[in-house]
Amino acid sequence: MASEIKVDTISEKTSAGGVTIDGLTIKDGNINESFKVVGTTPTLTMGDAGAEDTAIVFDGNAKDFYVALDDSADKLVIGEGSTVGTNSILTITDDSVTIGDAAAVDTKIVFDGNAQDFYIGLDDSADDLVIGLGSTVGTTSHIVIDEAGHINMPLQSLVIARNETTISNVTGNGTLYTHVFATEVADQNGDFASPTFTAPVAGKYLVTVGIHPEDISSATYVVAYINASNRNWYFLSSGDGVKNDGNDFRISGTALIDMDASDTAIISVQISGVGGDTVDFVAGEWFTIQLMA
Repeated sequence: MASEIKVDTISEKTSAGGVTIDGLTIKDGNINESFKVVGTTPTLTMGDAGAEDTAIVFDGNAKDFYVALDDSADKLVIGEGSTVGTNSILTITDDSVTIGDAAAVDTKIVFDGNAQDFYIGLDDSADDLVIGLGSTVGTTSHIVIDEAGHINMPLQSLVIARNETTISNVTGNGTLYTHVFATEVADQNGDFASPTFTAPVAGKYLVTVGIHPEDISSATYVVAYINASNRNWYFLSSGDGVKNDGNDFRISGTALIDMDASDTAIISVQISGVGGDTVDFVAGEWFTIQLMA
């Protein structure tokens, strides 16, 4: 039979099941009930100012974790296991927060979104800080910063295209010719299918072009255009032109153009004054475009 002792307003019952104090059961050093710390300024204090570690250990089935004061290092630590100061995941000291414990492993913060997840992580094998899509460090990297401070954006829209063979017998006499750049040196986001670049997002795109038409000794002018969805840019033009000799024009230029998502851009060339003659475009011409902002 259980006995009951009342001390002030606290009711204590002792039985084979342990000691129950006002509804809280303690047995074999364990508290067998959930409890709350309540009051106007509720406080739960771990330790008594002694020079020793204090910890709360979460005893899991497969893994244990702890939240603890590493007293010798004066750090608050969240770690794996139950031994304070080992396998640290997060360390807080003064005004600093440290993720990881110098082990040769990737460390990361994952943002668990509804449709997409993103991570910020240390790719330890590459010594890179990475921002990427998903939760696996080093995959689908959007921004990569190496130890020397170089910043790389592997999926940023960027195209380098060239004309590697002579394009012969293009009609002159004012005909607007859509220029073909059949060799893709780079196409980081898959936005180019010759002759057309398609903007993946709205932004400002930097375009550079180099054109080399020949057999146009009778031309009165040559104009190269960026034909974009919002507007045309005729940043390359020539009266006398920059000529290699009386038969060639070599024209290059740069423009920063505005594009909306799914807008397209092509390079066109117009040559006037050659009558019914045709012209050639010499191998080595280029077209590049890159998202800047």
